[in-house]
Amino acid sequence: MDASLRRQTGLVSFFYWIWDGLDRTIFTGIKFSFPARFVSPFGFLGMLTFITFVILGISGALLMFYYEPIITRAWDSVAFINDDVPFGFHIRNIHYHGSNAMVLLAILHMYYQFFSGRYKIRNEILWVTGVILGTVTILEAFTGYDVIFSERAELAISIAASLTNSIPVMGPTIREAMFGSGFHDFVLRFYAQHVFILPLVMLGLMAVHFPRFLVFDVPMVMAISGAILITGGVFPIDMGFKFEPTVPPGITVPEWYLTGLYAFLRTQYDKFVTGVLWPGLFILSLLLIPFIDRYKKFSWKDRPLITAFGITGISQIMVTTYWGFYIPSDT
Repeated sequence: MDASLRRQTGLVSFFYWIWDGLDRTIFTGIKFSFPARFVSPFGFLGMLTFITFVILGISGALLMFYYEPIITRAWDSVAFINDDVPFGFHIRNIHYHGSNAMVLLAILHMYYQFFSGRYKIRNEILWVTGVILGTVTILEAFTGYDVIFSERAELAISIAASLTNSIPVMGPTIREAMFGSGFHDFVLRFYAQHVFILPLVMLGLMAVHFPRFLVFDVPMVMAISGAILITGGVFPIDMGFKFEPTVPPGITVPEWYLTGLYAFLRTQYDKFVTGVLWPGLFILSLLLIPFIDRYKKFSWKDRPLITAFGITGISQIMVTTYWGFYIPSDT
């Protein structure tokens, strides 16, 4: 019994030794709050978004063991993961559903902060970095489903390359840097962006974006994690068809968070205006909101112009997203 007590005391002492050591690190610079009662989940959508980022990092690392970033092997290696690797089917589906959840949670988090006026209390830096982080999140998800190199991915690749090339002056240079000179360069470059460059940028933005006080609601974290894990097993995602350069691709649409942009591009207007300038102005307007909003109150009811702008933005996203899924019967 004495030995057991000594061992327990030793473990407790070791724990306190670690805690005292962390006191001089950035870890304890962030104050974690564990609510004792139910709190609206809208208040910590940012933390839930970060949890999905962690899930994606773990599942993505497991997928990296078998994925081959080579044009002739990319789709086949994913098919091998899906069909032959133990639990590969579930890991791939968890990664897919997690990426969609991360984008959705990031958008909901941004608009909750928008309508609650949280950016007004000296949180301008948090808001600006959050908008940039949300944009990079969509780019991260976009590069992820492109590296499969299916027919659906080829559509997104072609559109993105065309839009990048339409940017005046620097467009061709940016396109060459991001996409390379052909499909052989593209696969490896997008793979590097997806697994290293963009996650590194996201982590850097998170280091600035995280506030000092974080609400960590364990039941909600378990709920979102469980939902992603369950959907990974219950709702399988079809891989689609392998892209063959000599075979015309079938009719398809990109992921839901890109269908709004796809809808604008199908109008046949100038690519730069519809695909680059218009989304860029939308993001810029969000970045400037804290510096435009001069209302003294925080409630959305007391900020009519800002609220109208937010509702207009949400309506535009919803309408164009649905419009992007619509394929005319004569296509």
